[in-house]
Amino acid sequence: MSKAARVDMLTLHAVGWNHKKNGALHQALSTRYVKTCQRLIDETARLAELQTQLQCSDETVSQWTSGVKEWAADETLQKSDPTADTTHTGLQQSIGGLYLSVRQRKQTLYRQNDSSKIRHGLRRKMAEEKKALFQEIQNYNLLVQASATIDAAMVEHSLTGESTVSPIWPWEVPGSANITIKKQLHDQVMLTMRLQEEKNVLVLEMAQHCTWLQNLAVVLRNKVAEDDTGSEGLCCLLRKRLSEVLDKFEVVLQQYKTALGPEASVLPHVEEEERSDRSIPDTSEDEED
Repeated sequence: MSKAARVDMLTLHAVGWNHKKNGALHQALSTRYVKTCQRLIDETARLAELQTQLQCSDETVSQWTSGVKEWAADETLQKSDPTADTTHTGLQQSIGGLYLSVRQRKQTLYRQNDSSKIRHGLRRKMAEEKKALFQEIQNYNLLVQASATIDAAMVEHSLTGESTVSPIWPWEVPGSANITIKKQLHDQVMLTMRLQEEKNVLVLEMAQHCTWLQNLAVVLRNKVAEDDTGSEGLCCLLRKRLSEVLDKFEVVLQQYKTALGPEASVLPHVEEEERSDRSIPDTSEDEED
């Protein structure tokens, strides 16, 4: 097959795909909106349950979320800086970050990745971080007294997946929330925020879809007015296309209203002028007779 033929074939596939996507766009957006809203309700309830378990107020949640972001920024800076702090504080942050990273990679290795090639890269990265973690633990134990050292065997056991309890590091105050718990709450907060943003984006896309159909109807209506005294064949085709667009608009609008419920007020409305376009008789056949 020549290069030109391949380009033509790709063009035909793209046109067909766009036509299919345009025909089912309102169904896809409505379905995704309903699923996103339901998941947002579930994750919001899970966040409230987590707050109750940890006995956290909204102010505490905000403080912990900011603390995790600052901790993550410090971790990024230390990894990029070869002269990073090797004192107690620097090693503590490094150990906590590496441990959390290894735990998260193990938990999401199969749940979020279905490619063996991607999993192979994640296993290699996880092995490197695990090696660096125990090296940092060894460096930390050399700087502190024997009573304040980290039990490497306990850390190894918690990383095998047999234990769901994270180790309590020697520098953590008993009874206070460690970085793992704070990160768990932070992730739940970020998830609910992302779902809320996705919900807003879907509403915006629905409104834009309706507006696009309305604008297309306006263009066709103007074309019909311009060619009303011209070619009857072209005028007939334009009227047919206008009727199809208006019918499509009503179907799309009804689907979106059903999905959005009380929030359907953001959608445009069908004007009386648009409804009257369907009642315009097609006189081309009568004139031919």
